Amino acid sequence: MRQAHVLNVGVIGGGFIGTLHARVLYEISMSRLVAIADIDETVVKKAAEQFGCDSYAKYEELLQRDDIDAVYICLPDRHHVEPAVAAARAGKHIFMEKPIARTVREAEEIKSQAEKNNVRLMVGHLLRFDPRYAQLYQRINRGELGEIIHMRVKRQNPKFIHGRLKGRTSMLYYVGIHDIDVMLWCAREKVTEVYAKKVSKVHDEDCVFALCTFGSGAVATLEFSWSLPERFPTGIWSEMEVVGTQGAAWIDNCEQGLKVCTNGLSFPDCYLWPEYNGQRMGDLRNESMHFCDAVLHEKEFLMPTDDAITAVSFIEACFESMDKGKPVSL
Repeated sequence: MRQAHVLNVGVIGGGFIGTLHARVLYEISMSRLVAIADIDETVVKKAAEQFGCDSYAKYEELLQRDDIDAVYICLPDRHHVEPAVAAARAGKHIFMEKPIARTVREAEEIKSQAEKNNVRLMVGHLLRFDPRYAQLYQRINRGELGEIIHMRVKRQNPKFIHGRLKGRTSMLYYVGIHDIDVMLWCAREKVTEVYAKKVSKVHDEDCVFALCTFGSGAVATLEFSWSLPERFPTGIWSEMEVVGTQGAAWIDNCEQGLKVCTNGLSFPDCYLWPEYNGQRMGDLRNESMHFCDAVLHEKEFLMPTDDAITAVSFIEACFESMDKGKPVSL
């Protein structure tokens, strides 16, 4: 039964991030988790029992339901286009896990189908819902730092992240996309040139470093790696630095204010999707609450689709630069 001011949602993809989204949608008051779909029937049946929803082995069956208003697409990035197009044609609003797609051409196709079928589309760039990055953006936008001179973003992960993915995607899509988006968001101007290099000693990608130039002449460096030791005390070590003509700002996500030492030292997550008081909280919850509220009340998304496409365009330029061994223009 439909309830007023509640968004009925289906989740496509029952992996790590799909299950996290399903739990948040189950817990927040403005959504009702109707069903979850995944080719691994064991996974979705377990999720269905946990969240009291229906389960499907094929997402096409989920899309046939009239009582579903929106879908969360939480599949690997190489499988985004087909279910997104199908969801749009079924008239379902779409939340798409980052990145929107692997190429600008695919991303434009998803956007086009959403517009053609009059459905809302939001890409889940999580850092826009993190209070630290949101405050940094607001201060830059208010002019508190003056004109940007240079920026730096860094995201490093332990080796087990690459091992879990088994080479199925690039670190630029899987982790780097977060910092690429927030860098472009805060810079508020277009990149004109990118020079990227990678190192391959253990895996095809051990690290990717890039230098980019903006239209104003400001520069930014980007550092991405999944080569940290397996037992590194946190799964993510990310930083951001912005230096302007009137001030500077820094974000350091390695230590988040909580340290725990049992068999070894660890720095638990306190922002992305921490669990306390029996619920998943943090940025992921903020993101879903924003999506549901915007769809239900016809508000603008904080994450424009064109920004998500621009981030993919930046990644394409990085790959082109690495292949050619020289800077490329955007």
